[in-house]
Amino acid sequence: MATRVNRAGLTELCRRLTGVALAGAEGGAEVLRDKLSGEGSGRKYPGLPNRSSSQGEYPAEQTGDLLGSIDARAAGPGQALFGPISDPPEYLPALLGKPPDMGGRPLLDDARHDRDVHKGIVEGVEAEAQRMFGRVTLRRRT
Repeated sequence: MATRVNRAGLTELCRRLTGVALAGAEGGAEVLRDKLSGEGSGRKYPGLPNRSSSQGEYPAEQTGDLLGSIDARAAGPGQALFGPISDPPEYLPALLGKPPDMGGRPLLDDARHDRDVHKGIVEGVEAEAQRMFGRVTLRRRT
């Protein structure tokens, strides 16, 4: 007996799962924006509004260009991404590519391993899944 797939139902399921993924990406982006807001604990350089970041910190906010580039978007059926994707500043490749002792800040690597960012993603997914499907709780790793 062959199984028949309801194409309209499959399309709707993909749309909903993409919405869930996007909600998770938006949750992660929100946390990342918080981490990129304000000053760091490094030196205060003349002409810059905030103290700079120290090694191991997220970049300090100076112009707002990096902070303003953090966004989330759908990236295909059931997929989404977030990060500096909305008009990223020209200095981003140098910031990501230099070693920390030369002023580089690997913020994408840091965000990938940041428990707060993970929590933002999970909370976004849970909220959207609950809105769409009813009570949903994701199992959290400790």
